[in-house]
Amino acid sequence: MNATNLNLPLVQAEPRRGVTGSVTEALAATMSSQWRRWFFRGMRLFSAGGLLMAAVYFGQHTLTKVESDQAYINGTITAQRAPIGGQIHLESVEPGTLVKSGTILFRVENPRFGNLEAMSQLNWIRELVDRLSAEVAEAEVRHAKQEQIFKHYDGLFQNKLISRLEFIEQESKVAFCQAALDQKKGQLRSAEVRAREVEQHLALQKEASVSMPFDGVVWAVRAQSGSEIGAHETVLQLIDPRRLWVEAFVHERHAKKFHVGTAVLVRSVDGQETWNGHVESVRAGVGRIDPDSCVAAPASDLSRRRVAVRVKLDVTPDFTADQFFGVGGSVVVSLPPHELDPRD
Repeated sequence: MNATNLNLPLVQAEPRRGVTGSVTEALAATMSSQWRRWFFRGMRLFSAGGLLMAAVYFGQHTLTKVESDQAYINGTITAQRAPIGGQIHLESVEPGTLVKSGTILFRVENPRFGNLEAMSQLNWIRELVDRLSAEVAEAEVRHAKQEQIFKHYDGLFQNKLISRLEFIEQESKVAFCQAALDQKKGQLRSAEVRAREVEQHLALQKEASVSMPFDGVVWAVRAQSGSEIGAHETVLQLIDPRRLWVEAFVHERHAKKFHVGTAVLVRSVDGQETWNGHVESVRAGVGRIDPDSCVAAPASDLSRRRVAVRVKLDVTPDFTADQFFGVGGSVVVSLPPHELDPRD
């Protein structure tokens, strides 16, 4: 039997759904993978460009900037010493206390005072004053009497009753008496001045007080009230806010960029405050020579090949007395852009 003659319904072939879906999903996955590759490739290129720009900026900034390795605000210490030995009585002064000029800082009493040599000298000078006072009185009487005699001789000379020679002799006697009187008065004045000095010295040996020499802050207290202290021992250390500067240490390769008068920028470590200043001095040999011993903040151990640059601030930093006017605080010193030479 021929199959073509069969009256059978025609059945259409259904598409192969499983194969088409797989192809579509594969294409979508391929496109998504390409987008991810493009995205990450762009991110890598962007990151590389950013890193390159950062490296260029960092290198340029590092090579061109001139900045201190270490810097801090410094000041001169003024030591107040005991003028005599004895028991010390300190007033209400503590480190960080603001004290006005002329205020009594401490007193020293010496209840065991008994300098026989000084007392003997005082007794001797007093006797000298008494003796010179008597001699001055005697010389004044002699001079007065001689003047009376001279007046009498002057009248006789005017009436031509005596010779000119006798007149000159009497005149010379008056001059000699006047010279002797002036000499005795001068000796008496010197003896009185010496007597007052000895008396003041003796008074200072019994009790002495020390006052504040300027408006400043107490940096350190080296003694306790009521304790015994020797003569010339340090009792207090003071800071004068008018005598502050910045001590900066920079590498020796930047030394030629700093000269006396060069303008610099001084900023706090956090960068919130900035002050203008200028170079006062440049000292080489840091690490090879000892720093000053009379400063509030001596230089710490520094590596060699550093230059110490002293900077005077154009304005006073806004620090209070309880902050010791900023003495000891770290700062950063740098050259402003207009002070940098592109050829360096």
